[in-house]
Amino acid sequence: MYQNYHTDEQFNFQINRFIEPFYENETVQADVYAAAKHITDVKSWISVWMALGQKAENAKQYALSSAYYQLADFFVGEDDPIKEQTYSLFKSNYYQSIDKSQIEFDQIPDQNGKIPVAIIRQVGATNTLVFHGGFDSYLEELIRLVLTHCIGALKSYNFVLFEGPGQGMSLKSGLPMTYQWELPVKAVLDYYNIEEADLMGMSLGGYLSMRAAAFEPRIKKVIAFDVYYSMMDSLTMKLPDKAVNAVHKINNPVIAALVNRKIMAATQNDVDMAFKIQKGNEVMHTKKPSNLIKAISKFTMAGIEDKITQDVLLLAGDHDMYVPSKAVDDVAKSLINAQSVTTHLFDQASGGERHCQVGNKQIAFDKIIHFLA
Repeated sequence: MYQNYHTDEQFNFQINRFIEPFYENETVQADVYAAAKHITDVKSWISVWMALGQKAENAKQYALSSAYYQLADFFVGEDDPIKEQTYSLFKSNYYQSIDKSQIEFDQIPDQNGKIPVAIIRQVGATNTLVFHGGFDSYLEELIRLVLTHCIGALKSYNFVLFEGPGQGMSLKSGLPMTYQWELPVKAVLDYYNIEEADLMGMSLGGYLSMRAAAFEPRIKKVIAFDVYYSMMDSLTMKLPDKAVNAVHKINNPVIAALVNRKIMAATQNDVDMAFKIQKGNEVMHTKKPSNLIKAISKFTMAGIEDKITQDVLLLAGDHDMYVPSKAVDDVAKSLINAQSVTTHLFDQASGGERHCQVGNKQIAFDKIIHFLA
C-alpha cells in the first residue's frame, strides 16, 4: 500500500512509484525511509539515490539498484551533464535484472528521429496489445509492468511497447511530444503490418491512447490507465481561480509575461511545479511557461469524444495528484459513440487511489486483464 516516505507530495509519489515492487522487503523499506529523511531538495534527492544505487549494485541486487538509479535520474534535466550517467546506470542495471532473451528490441524511423520498440511474444498468442507511456515514462517501466502483471495472465496476447515522441530515447533522438498520438501509433502498426490491436496508454498516455483511438480504426479496445481528459488539468487543478483564469488568457502578451514571472518564481520553492515546467519544456521543446501552456492546451479530448467507437476502459483514483477524479465520469458520459465504456474509480480502501494506482498496481491490472480477456 502507498507509503508516506516524505512530506513533499511529488517526492513521495515518485518514491512510491519506483519502490512499489519492494513494498514487502523490510530491509529496503527501512533503507528508503531512512534515506528520505536526508532529502531536502533536488540536489540531495540525486545524491541519496545514487548512493543507494551504488550500494545495491555492489551487492548485485540489480532490480533494486535500477530502481534507485531511476529515482536519481528522475529530476535530472536533459541538459544536465550527469544525465547521461544516471540514465545509463538505470538502464544497464535494469537489463541485468531481467532475462532479455524473451524481448525483441527494435527502432522505427520517425521524422528525423526514432521510436524505440520492445516486443514480447507468447507462444500461440493471436492478439496484440500496444502499450505506451505518457509524460515521463521510459520503455523499461512498461517492460517491467508487462513482465510482472501481464505475461501468463494474458496468454493470448503479444505485447508491442514503445516510446513515442517526447518520451525516453525518442525524445533524446530529437522528437518532441505531439498531441496527435495517432501518428506514432500508426507508424507502429504500419511498420509491423498489424491489422488489428488493442491499445493502452499509461498516465498522460490515458489521453494519448484515446486520441489515437479516435483516428485509428485498427484499434479495437482502448485502455486509459488512468483517465486523462486534458493535460491542462495537471497544471491548473491546484491553482487558485485567479491563476486559472490567467492561464486561459495566455494568448494575451501582457498576461503571458505575468504568467512567466509568476510561474518561474513559484518553481523556486515548489518541487511539483518545477518538475512540471522543466519536464514540460523538455518534452515539448518550449522555452517559456507561456509557450508550454499553449502547447499543452492542445492535449485535450475536447472535440474528439464522438470519434471514439471502440470498447473503452477508463481507470481512475480518487486521490490522483494530476487528474481530478470527476474526469472519469465526465469522459465516460462524453463517449457517445463508443462500443462500450467500462469505468473503475479506486478509493483509498482499495489501495488504488493514486495516479495509475501507484501503491497497488495489481488492482489496476486485474481490471485490465478482465477487460481484455
